[in-house]
Amino acid sequence: MENKSLSIWESTAANDIFFPELQGNREADVVVIGGGITGLTAALQLSDAGKTVIVLEAHRIGLGTTGNSTGNLYCTVDEHLSVIKKKWGADVMKTVVNSRFRAIDMIEINVKKYNIDCDFYRTSFNYFAEGLDDDIKDFIKAETDALTEAGLTVSENTHIGLPFEVHGAIKVEGQAQFNPLKYVRGLAKNLSGKCEIFEKSMVVDIDDKNGLVHTAHGTVKAKHIIMATHTPKGVYMVQTVLGPYREHGVAAELLSGEMPEGIFWSMNKPKHSVRVYKSEGKKYVMVIGDKYKTGQGDDTNEYVRKLEDYLRTHFNVGPTTHTWGGQQYTPADGLPYIGKHGESLYFLTGFATDGLVYGTLASMIVTDLILGKENIYEDTYKLSRVTPIKSFKEFFKENTDNMMQYLKDVPWTGEELSDIRPGEGKVIEAHGEKLAVYKDELGTKHVCSAVCTHMKCVVNWNSAEKSWDCPCHGSRFNFDGVVIEGPALVNLPAKKL
Repeated sequence: MENKSLSIWESTAANDIFFPELQGNREADVVVIGGGITGLTAALQLSDAGKTVIVLEAHRIGLGTTGNSTGNLYCTVDEHLSVIKKKWGADVMKTVVNSRFRAIDMIEINVKKYNIDCDFYRTSFNYFAEGLDDDIKDFIKAETDALTEAGLTVSENTHIGLPFEVHGAIKVEGQAQFNPLKYVRGLAKNLSGKCEIFEKSMVVDIDDKNGLVHTAHGTVKAKHIIMATHTPKGVYMVQTVLGPYREHGVAAELLSGEMPEGIFWSMNKPKHSVRVYKSEGKKYVMVIGDKYKTGQGDDTNEYVRKLEDYLRTHFNVGPTTHTWGGQQYTPADGLPYIGKHGESLYFLTGFATDGLVYGTLASMIVTDLILGKENIYEDTYKLSRVTPIKSFKEFFKENTDNMMQYLKDVPWTGEELSDIRPGEGKVIEAHGEKLAVYKDELGTKHVCSAVCTHMKCVVNWNSAEKSWDCPCHGSRFNFDGVVIEGPALVNLPAKKL
């Protein structure tokens, strides 16, 4: 199962389901853009409710954010419940916990109802601290109080089973883990015959006023367009309150010692998520974390190396078997944006690192909106909310940062073509243009425009994943300029030197 360039989920989920590319014109009640946990959960619910549904996935089902996630399901959040309470109050904090519990329950219901073999089980969520300064002590008290007030079963106990010394810990019962790619592919199998799913069908244009979604070789006309793409495709104001971040994951086989089941989040910086996964008689330990702004990591390989160092200093493991990266969009005020935009669009975005649960919840909310049903969580996450006080600090930080990305290349200080070694990519200036140049291991140069097709920011090279990443709104492109993810709809144009 070992393939160092794949996530552990992609290596362990059977690659036994394929769907055709969209060809020609189709009509449906609903078109879902994105074939991850969010899109397929929505498609399943709407199909079961009698709606005709078409799913468009740009690449392969589940191999985007879902297939590069942690596989952790929890009712707390990346920003921490104590922060949500401070920003929004106790009632909203409780609603966040209750809504996320409902989503985890939905996943468990689907696992049982459709007999999906995805290694789902209930387990605990654990914060742990290896160093205990005053800030950590204050956090433990504030977070324990918030978790307890939210109605969760909480205990403070440093004996949480980790094979290294822990000086502070919080345990929360009743959470869950699974293999997210096995789950999503299980949903896709159960959608067969209920709706149409198309892979390798990247959306290149969206005409929401006329309900038209265009791919390279086809068009779908629908009354409702669900953007299950982690961030909306195209240019929208909501992107000004979303911060795109990446983090990497590494995994290796545990050779000796114990690593308990459960979700483990470190409280010390840089923060890490640690968990174990069993497959084919082997036990693997994975570490995910140390996030950075997309397109702004100077040497992304260094993030991977640091995770490997952490893994080896804390566990007796073999060689690294898997490395991968995942993207997240952090909302300025701490809550996702879920709801209807304009005539036919539905946005489901701002999930931070909590997307497996929030994606499921968002699909539940949007399904009810389309079916004309009341959803008790709709107002909490509504797209139209205005929160200048709660979001000003993050809004200012993200948009000041974006402006600096536009300005940093004036005057131009790019690399020279001669600086590029095999296996490297750099941005250079030639013929009055900024060019993204990747030189493969054979020395062949792949050249495209370095100007992001979303909002004209200059992309940067991601050495760990061999991609061109936009530091403004998180669009990512393959080494040859093909869109991988993010809001961009159009590939980076090919260029010649």
